[in-house]
Amino acid sequence: MKARIFIGVLAALTGATGFSAPASPLSRSLVPGITEPVHDSLLSASVAGTVSAIHFKEGDAVEAGAVILELDKSLEELEVSRRLSIYESRAELEAAEHRAKVLQADYESTKRLFERAQSVSRDELYKRELDYKLAVGERDRLAASKARERIELEIAREQLLRRTIIAPFAGVITDLRVDLGVACEPRQPVVRLVELKRAYFVADISPTLTVGLVLGREVKIHIEVASGQREVVGKIEYLAPVVDPGSGLRRLKVLFENPGAEIAPGAVGHLELE
Repeated sequence: MKARIFIGVLAALTGATGFSAPASPLSRSLVPGITEPVHDSLLSASVAGTVSAIHFKEGDAVEAGAVILELDKSLEELEVSRRLSIYESRAELEAAEHRAKVLQADYESTKRLFERAQSVSRDELYKRELDYKLAVGERDRLAASKARERIELEIAREQLLRRTIIAPFAGVITDLRVDLGVACEPRQPVVRLVELKRAYFVADISPTLTVGLVLGREVKIHIEVASGQREVVGKIEYLAPVVDPGSGLRRLKVLFENPGAEIAPGAVGHLELE
């Protein structure tokens, strides 16, 4: 809403005072707008804790997946180690598997003797069968227990992971709101991360100027920067399917590359339409 109001004011001001855009023939229209980052996120932890490590400072560029800061996690690390040790211990399961195989062979040989020569009693055969089935049941119980142990290990690892704040995308840290030893509450914003390598040019445009504008079409943008004016080429990423009833305009977003971060989000400019 603030961006929409600003663009409307910008349009009024540029209409009254003029904008330092290059002279253009009558067939060309210049639509005022403002640049916005593609991603601008306030990051927070999902659990409470005390900040134990900060790996970056304000102004640092980070890659996607980088650990920005960590909360105290000694207990969670111990729990992961405990769960891992339990899960990797397979002696009991292997013994049960071996016992089941031995009793299976014993039962099958006893069954053959009973069927061929009846040299063993029926009660003995039933006893061997019962021993085998009990061993199979114990083996399956331990196998199921091992599967539960794996799940519990993954839960412990997830709890450990939640003690860190990880960059969801590559960007620049523009605001770091905590320091070492500070206690954080769940969902408390602690870091602002902004993507600068790409940006949007956002404009509210008259429906009469949207003829021929389709997603993916390349357009020129003239943007004010510190050194003067910069011309960039971007692609239409979004064109509102409806007209805003208040302004009678349609929202347009153009995605452009900003590899050197020369264009700061919030810079004003004009979209060139022919």
